[in-house]
Amino acid sequence: MNNSANGIGDKRLWVKAYDWVKESIFSGKLEEGLPLSENMLAQEVKMSRTPIREALRKLAQDGFVMLVPGKGAIVSATSIDDVREIYEIRRLLEPYAARTAVYRIPDGFIDEIEEKWEDTVSKLRDGCEINLSDVAALDMSFHSSLIRYTANGRLRDAMLPYNAQIERFQLLSAKSLSNLMETTKQHLNLIECIRKRDGDELACQLLKHIISSEENVMRLYLPGRAN
Repeated sequence: MNNSANGIGDKRLWVKAYDWVKESIFSGKLEEGLPLSENMLAQEVKMSRTPIREALRKLAQDGFVMLVPGKGAIVSATSIDDVREIYEIRRLLEPYAARTAVYRIPDGFIDEIEEKWEDTVSKLRDGCEINLSDVAALDMSFHSSLIRYTANGRLRDAMLPYNAQIERFQLLSAKSLSNLMETTKQHLNLIECIRKRDGDELACQLLKHIISSEENVMRLYLPGRAN
């Protein structure tokens, strides 16, 4: 009997299912409020229902789906309270984390992330089409590095459960941008603060950046939406 086919032998099959559902939510293929059939998902990702069930449990834990008794899984809607609470956590913790991370982020990472943002600037100036999912992923990579390199391990652990929801809002923010060049320049400014190892200025500019991101999502994606 092939255990990997039923999700027992390969414990990471559920990760593949998790990633497929998450990316489908991000792309809009799976819309908010849509019921998610285990059978449908099993056919889409070509695996048994066992890893699908585990993926849905983790997706519910991360806030992407709701598990409703008697109805199964449903794609979660984004509420105003969701946005407010996640951004409040970010406003309070990210600038603080950045103050210590600024001395610990390797030069090599700074060079790498700066090159990627500068490449985005070049594409924008050349009129190239920009994949907003790529921008959101680059954004997430930058912000998660501030948490990853903070000297406060407990703060890092406290932020970990919110990573998936932050990632979802990063994409919403990228999609809502009226001026992609402006946010790209903001990131390059933040990177320059890191290169100078200026924790105070980094924290100050980072707070402004987070507030701007929240305003983009609230203004363009959640007008008048109920909880």
